[in-house]
Amino acid sequence: MAQPNIRQLTAFNAIMKAGSVTEAAERLFVSQPAVTKLLKGFEEACGFSLFERGQGRLKPTAEARQLFAETDKLEAGLMRISRIAESIRNLERGEVSAVTFPGLGMHLAPQAAAALLMRSPELRLQLFTRTSRSIEDSMVTGKADFGISLLPATSPSLKSAKFEEIELFLVVPATHRLAARDVVAVEDLAGERLVALGREDLSYPIIEAAFHRAGAVMNPVAEVQMADAACAMVAAGAGISIVPSLASAGAQGGGVVFRRLSRPIVMTSWLITPRGEAMSLLSEALLGEIRTRIRRLQERPGASDAQAPSRR
Repeated sequence: MAQPNIRQLTAFNAIMKAGSVTEAAERLFVSQPAVTKLLKGFEEACGFSLFERGQGRLKPTAEARQLFAETDKLEAGLMRISRIAESIRNLERGEVSAVTFPGLGMHLAPQAAAALLMRSPELRLQLFTRTSRSIEDSMVTGKADFGISLLPATSPSLKSAKFEEIELFLVVPATHRLAARDVVAVEDLAGERLVALGREDLSYPIIEAAFHRAGAVMNPVAEVQMADAACAMVAAGAGISIVPSLASAGAQGGGVVFRRLSRPIVMTSWLITPRGEAMSLLSEALLGEIRTRIRRLQERPGASDAQAPSRR
């Protein structure tokens, strides 16, 4: 005996609600013979008659009424599944978790997540911030759907792919002599009081090498762990700093300006995902939002200047 299919079930439910094949066909936007054929197939699959025919209408049997109590709930469930699938496809619902290095996790990643939530309030997001050396551990233990790190993963259970090049920007007080320039050479920083990110930060040896290539004296007068702290010290007049461009996403009213270096200093960021697992649509959407914001930020390094007075 053949199993009933969804089209037959839908036709049966339509007849039960409409009371006739003609009205059921109109509700389903199909021909009357098509509905009759579907009903016949459904009765054959069930193994008993479902309607008594007479006087132009169909009278459901006791078995039909008993069956309808279940088929109606099944059809309603299918409609709910269809609506859920549509909302997932349109990124209107779902969950995603991400772990990022601090430079990204302080401002830009939360801003990207907030943009998604503004468009789709039913989403559920989790953002974790870890050092690049710790992100791999978070991914191995399944804490996040994806990670963005400044180091590729070494675990065989994880996949690493280059994400974006993160440029380092010069940050100076708005009244500094270099604030009037759009682009600054490392040579111009020789002897300047430098608020450096700590020696354990992945950017330190890269910046140190850039000074060495330029033949410029690097003069670190302070070391801090976070780029935001470096910017705060620059704003207070302690010196200048070189920080990831991402720090400019949080510069609001701080009296500092960000400038691109004539010979860019860059760090590669890595997308880390579980090996062999496809990314969800929501993860891809969040990644896309982060990527767009990174590129926009680095295209216009002066756009985040905080109330800088003009010196031109």
